[in-house]
This record gives sequence, C-alpha cells and structure tokens, in this order.
Amino acid sequence: MFALFSHISNPSLCDLPNFLLKMERVILGFMMVHSITASAFTLDFSPLNPVARAGDRFVLECRATGCAAAVSFSWRSLKDLPLNSKIENNGSVSRQIFDPVQIDLKSTTVACLATCGDKILSKRPSQKTTKVIVYSLEQPEISGTGDMVVGQESVFTCTVPKVFPSNVLTVQWLLNDRVVKEEEFSTSKALSLEEIQSQYAHTPRQEEQGRALTCKATLNLTLDLPKDRRSRETSVVMAMRSTPEPTTTPEPTATPEPTTTQVQTTTPEPTTTPEPTTTPEPTATPEPTTTQVQTTTPEPTTTRVQTTTREPTTTQAPSPW
Repeated sequence: MFALFSHISNPSLCDLPNFLLKMERVILGFMMVHSITASAFTLDFSPLNPVARAGDRFVLECRATGCAAAVSFSWRSLKDLPLNSKIENNGSVSRQIFDPVQIDLKSTTVACLATCGDKILSKRPSQKTTKVIVYSLEQPEISGTGDMVVGQESVFTCTVPKVFPSNVLTVQWLLNDRVVKEEEFSTSKALSLEEIQSQYAHTPRQEEQGRALTCKATLNLTLDLPKDRRSRETSVVMAMRSTPEPTTTPEPTATPEPTTTQVQTTTPEPTTTPEPTTTPEPTATPEPTTTQVQTTTPEPTTTRVQTTTREPTTTQAPSPW
C-alpha cells in the first residue's frame, strides 16, 4: 500500500485512469481479506456428543461457517490411528462415515481440519476435535423357567450378549415391576464385546402365578444416548406347578415293563394243552362202545386212537347174531 501511494506522489493526468483502477482493485482486495479474517470462521460437529453403536452405520459431520471463500477439509486421528471410514465433502460441510462402527474407535480422538481460501485453520481455537463414544447392548435372554414348582427354589439366568463397555453395565431383576436384585459389573475390563450373565435364585409362591419376571440391562452412559437405546429388558410369565408331579416317580416303576416276563408267562400259549382238553368231544360221545376204545388205548395217545375207536364200532361184533 505504501509503495502504491509513493508511486502517485507526482501522478500525471494521463496516468490518472490507470491509477484509479489500481486503487479500486487494491481497496476491494483489502476489503475481501479483511472480511475473511475478521469474520468468525468456526467449525462445528454434529452430533455435538457423538455416540455410536458397534456394528451400526454412523455419520460424523463437520460444518464450517464464516468463510466466503472455498473450504477444504481433512480428517485425522490425534493418535495417528486409522479411522476406517470414508469422507464425503459438499461445500462447507464434510461428513465422515463409519460403516460399520468398530470397537477400536472407542479410544480415538477425531480432528476435523478446514482450509478457508489459503488460511489453514488447524491451529485456530475454532478447530474442533471430538471423541466418539462406542457402545453395544443387545436384548437379554432369560433361562431356567422351564420347570418351576411352588415351594421349590429355582435359579434363573439372564444372559446379555455383545455388551460394551461392560464396566458401566447394571442388571436388574424385577418381579411384578418390583426390583428384587441389582448387580453391577464395574470391575470388568471392558476391552471388547462381552457376554454378561446374572443369576437370581427364587422360591416361587402360589400367589405369584402369572406374574412377570423381568431382566433389565442398562448402560450407565451420561451422554446423548436415548433411553430406549440405553436399556434393554426381557420378561417371562411365572408359570409353576403346585406340587411335584407324582407321575415322575412311576417312570422308574414303569421299568417293570421291560420285565414283561408276563410275555414269558404267555408262553403257556404253546402249552395250549387245553386244546386236547377239547377231547370232551369224545366224552361227548357217551356211547358205551367207547369202553372198547379204552381197550385200544395201548396205542400212542395220538388223536388217531380216537379215529380207530370208530373203526371197531363199524365192525359191530354183535352183528353175527
């Protein structure tokens, strides 16, 4: 600027139009630079407190405001770790897409850097860094309710699969919406996805028939995590028998069935000697001549003897009379 004004110390009239044109360009350039540097050029993240579920698709947005020139973006990890994501730029907005979200992102601080014109803002206070909170919580499963008997203790197990971080997990047992047991897992190392189990021992009473037994798993995260994503619960209906079924003991008594020795006793069937008891048929022949048949009994007891008995009757000894 000083060089320009020193040059016009003795301007000639012929140079006046060129001088005015140069002055106009200098003033416009000065005003543009001033507007760029003087305005609040800021970067903002959306969401403000990023929380992502492991395995899901998550988008982290970096938006620049206060720059009249073209904006260029870059992303990096402060620990120089790979982000395993892809970047989409559109004007003053840059999006980093994690698909899927991995557990390794839990310990990574993400930085968004922007360039407004030729001014790199990576060292300005308006630069934004953030840490993505990664979590995982699946639906609990209740087991051990298959055979409940009134007055007999039952042990129920609640299994919560794919939990992260498990050191902020709380498991509650509720019987008819009343908390009967609460268990925390703050001692867990929370290094990766874990399967957490909680057990509850209870002796059912008759008046609890049909009531709901619930297992509720909650991640105690204080950031922007909706309640419906912070907790998962599963309920089962209490259905128990009043007394042990007596038919369970007869099952061993049913083992005599293999001792179907009665089948062996049925072996008398081959001793169907009663069939020879059908010999009353000859008894049905009360003919006196049957006495002569007894005389022929020296023959074997074969039924043919009976047939021979009829042969002498055909001879009829008295016929010679």
